[in-house]
Amino acid sequence: MNLRQIEAFRVIMLRGSMTAAAHELHTSQPSISRLIAELEASTELKLFERKAGRLTPTDEGLTFYREVERSFLGLESLAQAAKDIRCFGTGRLRIAAMPAMALGFVPKVIKLFREQFPNVTISLQMRSEATVTRWTSSHYCDIGFVANIVGSPSIEVHHLYTLPGMCALPPGHRLAQREVIVPQDLEGEPFISLAIEDGARARVDRVFERLGVRRQLAFESPYGATICALVGQGLGIGIVNPIVADDYRHAGIVFRPFKPEIVFHGNALFPTHHQTNVLVDGFLRIVREELQRYEAEP
Repeated sequence: MNLRQIEAFRVIMLRGSMTAAAHELHTSQPSISRLIAELEASTELKLFERKAGRLTPTDEGLTFYREVERSFLGLESLAQAAKDIRCFGTGRLRIAAMPAMALGFVPKVIKLFREQFPNVTISLQMRSEATVTRWTSSHYCDIGFVANIVGSPSIEVHHLYTLPGMCALPPGHRLAQREVIVPQDLEGEPFISLAIEDGARARVDRVFERLGVRRQLAFESPYGATICALVGQGLGIGIVNPIVADDYRHAGIVFRPFKPEIVFHGNALFPTHHQTNVLVDGFLRIVREELQRYEAEP
């Protein structure tokens, strides 16, 4: 039994005659007849009844055809997979991101990306920066998003943004009337800090220390999203990445520019010597296009 015999049998079942099958397969009717005879001999099944020049499938033939169709559906799936790989690389995009980008920004990008690549399977994992870096270096993900860079020969870094942080104020706070918040405004205020290991935490603290402004350091969290949630509960004020702020603008929290500017960074990571990938390049292009909106804001 070989594929040519199976193909001839399938086309006869679909088209109803050896003549039609021969036409579709670009061969002669005697060749099709021979292929079916060989298939019946090799399977020891009687696939057709031959009456008055017409072929009628037997019960054995109908049962065998169901198995053939199941196999051909599998082959068609493989053919589609091959097409996807030719057009879209692997057909799967694995993303790991720090919470600042994973909670809101990256899902927005994924929505835009799916409009161009609707058949791509996407995996999004939210992890700490250390884990994102480790996964990227070990090829566990195709692209990673972090703020702070840890030098490693096994990762390639593409800078994405440097944006000024926003001051997050509880709903109804007295400072919500201000257009810009300065350090002196926060004298004695409960303040929600980033974790000490975050590079932005040191930049925030230096500004207040230089000016001699004392805050009530009530809470700290490694995640800007958690800071916003605490601010929303009226527990204090925080300075957060503007990308995080964008996720919470409809939560009643008031965001105002903070001067002097305290910058937040974002970077894309790739495994070193990674091959050009249509999916990764397309995703990164949309990321950069979306970030232009933040850079254009005053």
